[in-house]
Amino acid sequence: MNRSVSRRTFLRGAGVALSLPWLESLAPRGAWAQAGGRIRYLPIFLPNGSAEIWKPPTSGVGAAWQLSGVLEPLAAFKSKMIVLTGMENGSAFNADSSSSVEPSHGRQPGAWLTCIDPGIVRMQLGVAEANRISLDQTMGKTPGVVGNTPIKTMQVGLSTWYSFCDQNPCSNSRTVSWSEAGKPMYKSVDPLEVFTKLTGVVSSTPATPPTGPDPALQKRIALNKSVLDAVQENSLRTQVRLGNADKAKLDQFLTQVRTIEKQATTMSIGMGGLACSPIAKPNMPGPVLPDKAKQNSATYNKGTHADVMNDLIVMAFQCDATRVITYMMEDERSEFSYGHVPLRTFTATTSSMGGGGVCGEYHNNGQHGDQMQFATISHWHAGKVAALCAKLDAIKEGDKSILDNSVVWFSGPMHGSNHSCSQIPMTLIGGGGGKLKGDQHIVFAKRWLRDMHMTIMKDVFGMSGPGVDDFGIQRANLPYMQMKEILV
Repeated sequence: MNRSVSRRTFLRGAGVALSLPWLESLAPRGAWAQAGGRIRYLPIFLPNGSAEIWKPPTSGVGAAWQLSGVLEPLAAFKSKMIVLTGMENGSAFNADSSSSVEPSHGRQPGAWLTCIDPGIVRMQLGVAEANRISLDQTMGKTPGVVGNTPIKTMQVGLSTWYSFCDQNPCSNSRTVSWSEAGKPMYKSVDPLEVFTKLTGVVSSTPATPPTGPDPALQKRIALNKSVLDAVQENSLRTQVRLGNADKAKLDQFLTQVRTIEKQATTMSIGMGGLACSPIAKPNMPGPVLPDKAKQNSATYNKGTHADVMNDLIVMAFQCDATRVITYMMEDERSEFSYGHVPLRTFTATTSSMGGGGVCGEYHNNGQHGDQMQFATISHWHAGKVAALCAKLDAIKEGDKSILDNSVVWFSGPMHGSNHSCSQIPMTLIGGGGGKLKGDQHIVFAKRWLRDMHMTIMKDVFGMSGPGVDDFGIQRANLPYMQMKEILV
């Protein structure tokens, strides 16, 4: 491997290629500065929109603005946040830029990372399912963004059952990533599947794609073995080459990997996932669609699912296994029941427990029900995003953290209970490698989402050319306008 291009070191064993985090002892001179130039992109999809009180009560920079009660869990990252109000994506659908896009759940998510109506693409191609290449996939084929990472892009999520597709192709609402060929790239929801991908590949395009469960994986699970057992000899040889600080760092990382592996395997078993094949799947109580939970149960916990997926995302970025991950916290029009989340009461800038009760089903009882329930569910999701950001911020790369070198976009495709394609709830978290101007709430009268996407691609990631300069479709004949407000 060319060390002038990459500092990557793998621990290898039978069926395992575990990419290691930055270890100074193994890095070529001057490579640390290069490592700081890696910027990650993490769009996090929030379904169903949010309650109106997502919006902070005041706009401005620094002390001039405060987070809303819904965004309260992200308070530790206020200085690294940009809340954007007044963003719309109706211009991707309507020539007059109007915000009504129905059926909303089945159409709006398809334009979240494309700024184009998938229905137009399907009509042009004469096919039942299609879209233009999504932003994350355009990044994935841009060498300056992804470098030589073994996995160019990843798609992960927390969905556990087949949500209603709103009279549209289900790809519109169950994925946000679309390949260059116009095909949907569905997310992995089984943590063990994600872990296996992170520890079992050295190329994102294997010569012979697997056609079934990996026998080596099944054997490890049956024998209660770990991927670390497969790389033990290689690990010992690597330890000899390290200084004391890097030895401690490697030990800590390998302990972390084993913890994640155990959690991912346990969660997979509880979901009836990869770890259960060919073992019999558990009988999951409650209303389900095939073998998937619609609520917390004796074998499934949504919070644990989110925590494990967070750890896998951190591991992927820390090891530079990939720099682009799309993360769907649910399918659009999620009907998962959040009965495990205690109801909260909100003011403009705070939230508190009290009054008793728990949240109900996300779509009918949340989005179209009690707004305090709706806000509580969004607050729960914001808390999981905050926990993820905390872990990214704790890992340093020179004088910056992974969060400083990331663009985390936390957003949904619609406003909320009114299904409007304007006033979309969204916030950017992270420094974008020092290119984003944090600690501000910006209120636009009306601004097309495409402007933000193109600004991120052009000015943060340095992208240009096809897929960037012609991003989105100008249904409303709106020229691109750089979003200078978010840039340093």
